[in-house]
Amino acid sequence: CPWLQHIDEKTMRLHHLKHHQAYTDKLNGALARLRANPETKALAKRGIDWLLEHVQELPEAERGPVRNAGGGYVNHDLWWQCLSPRGGEAVEPREGSPMHGALTAAFGSVNDFKTKLNLASLELFGSGWAWLVASSTTGDLQVEATANQDSPLMSGQVPLFGIDLWEHAYYLKHGPSRKDYLNDFWKVLNWPFVERRYTDLIDRISPSGAAGKAEL
Repeated sequence: CPWLQHIDEKTMRLHHLKHHQAYTDKLNGALARLRANPETKALAKRGIDWLLEHVQELPEAERGPVRNAGGGYVNHDLWWQCLSPRGGEAVEPREGSPMHGALTAAFGSVNDFKTKLNLASLELFGSGWAWLVASSTTGDLQVEATANQDSPLMSGQVPLFGIDLWEHAYYLKHGPSRKDYLNDFWKVLNWPFVERRYTDLIDRISPSGAAGKAEL
């Protein structure tokens, strides 16, 4: 299996069945408490993305659980989709594509973008995530790092993909070497999925936006 060269099976099983499941269970508990209160019942129907975007509007007792467990759920839900099912055959955006054009416009080149995201990942102290995010209003790209399970949704950004920098994501195979983990991550990134997220966002912002971005 090409996956095992880069991220081992034991790590993936623990990551999904233990860590992600724990965030899911705690989020469900927070949503159950919101539903049980007539004053907050409507909030539980908003969806987790909305709750993270408006986390400061939640009752104080639920802000932490939604921020931490909700962020952990959403971040990991995106994480799994950002890993290529073909593992080890990551294909970068082709020249002339909207994604390639946007990365080049924002960072100079795809390689320059990867260098910047690697640097943000290595400089993040402790646990967290490094992201490629897009503005929800313009589609402009930038690199962002967040601590713990904070989601870019909380700052009004749309996450296109993230790199999980918690040690549970890599320590069994890569030990303390976050750099080696990053090198392997790029080999399994599901670029077609990331590109679809980007073009879908541009289409929502402006029906002609995707075509314009392709010409960058």
